Amino acid sequence: MAFEVVVPQMGESVLEGTIVEWKVVEGDKVKVNQPLVEIMTDKVNVEIPSAVEGVVERILAQPGEVVPVGRLICTIAVAGGVPSTAPARDSGAKPAAKAASPSPAGRATAPAAPAGQSPVMAPAVRKLVRDYGLDPAAIAGTGPDGRITQEDVEKAAAARSVVAGIPPSAAKPAVPGSSGPAAQGRPKYAPPLRTPEGRIEERLPLEGARKLIAEHMIRSRRTSAHVTTFEDCDFTALVEFRGKVKDQFRHRYGARLTYLPFIMKAAVECLKEYPTINASMTDTEIILKKYYHIGIAVARESGLIVPVVHDADRKSIIELAIEINQLGERARLDQLTLDEVQGGTFTLTNAGMFGATASTPVINQPQVAVLGIHNIAEKPVVRDGQIVIRYMSTFGLSFDHRLIDGHTAVQFLHVLIGFLENPGSLLLRLR
Repeated sequence: MAFEVVVPQMGESVLEGTIVEWKVVEGDKVKVNQPLVEIMTDKVNVEIPSAVEGVVERILAQPGEVVPVGRLICTIAVAGGVPSTAPARDSGAKPAAKAASPSPAGRATAPAAPAGQSPVMAPAVRKLVRDYGLDPAAIAGTGPDGRITQEDVEKAAAARSVVAGIPPSAAKPAVPGSSGPAAQGRPKYAPPLRTPEGRIEERLPLEGARKLIAEHMIRSRRTSAHVTTFEDCDFTALVEFRGKVKDQFRHRYGARLTYLPFIMKAAVECLKEYPTINASMTDTEIILKKYYHIGIAVARESGLIVPVVHDADRKSIIELAIEINQLGERARLDQLTLDEVQGGTFTLTNAGMFGATASTPVINQPQVAVLGIHNIAEKPVVRDGQIVIRYMSTFGLSFDHRLIDGHTAVQFLHVLIGFLENPGSLLLRLR
């Protein structure tokens, strides 16, 4: 009897993932909780362990393949059983050839494509097409039922290289572990090509974290009615306060004191007053959340990620500052857990750290608002009829107009800025 391994639900709003690496091969004996496969989502990488003891019978999804939640990706013969279709470990069978065979497993991983879509090919071959940067519609398949084979892909790449004036021997896709850019952490790519006009192009496959982020952004734009409202914030009092205590804070707590924990504390207090901004919605319901899990967008080499400070309303500014530092460091090292990137109810994104003066951030689904924080700089402003120099910044609140009316968003932002312009007022809100 075979145990079926399917793609589990890997977090809120996660609908699919990409197979990164199998930790086992067909014919391997596995124990309970032994890692089987690593799957990458737009949030974090997740290892799927075995729920049973037995022998890996079939692997039905290959590295690089996008698999939806609920998809069957592996079968395991329970302990004591003999997998009837598992190849011998020393058979020398090539994965690509096996995936392209007309066996039941082959049909499961490479279903026939509807008319007008990409030609039929095995996952391993599809990955090779991406690595070469080829258009699958332009490749003539010579396999059974018109399938594209590995040889077809290599011939197409060689033909393109001849036209582009590149020796066929140079037209090898980068592979993990090789020297060169791919081995240094850059995306795998085909060699630069010359267009008919003599221009140089470098084509990178849209895959991994960048592909998932792209899909998440498009889904957000299609789902929410995005509107952004802006307001200036005078940070002068907060700049002066932080300047006095930041060195002492680092010495005592071992963390940098940024403006973010103050902004987060102010945002939480405002979310309590304007509950529709700390919400989500479906086609039939508005879900007002009485807890405050605040996401903080963090830039990393593989793409933006949003770790979450859970129960931010129960934490002091000192606790928020320390946790923000820790989450940011783990995010940049790709060490976040699934729990640390899910459950957010509202998001802060700080483009100001890169010098941006304004932006219209995209809402992080299924939330309904996101606050864009921008560069704090000295500017001339009018105070009491006099031109003075103040530390100013612009906030941009993007909100879902399906749920949040414009006046609610404007009031939320105005009250939040009031807290930051008078930092002492936050002390009156501490528990």
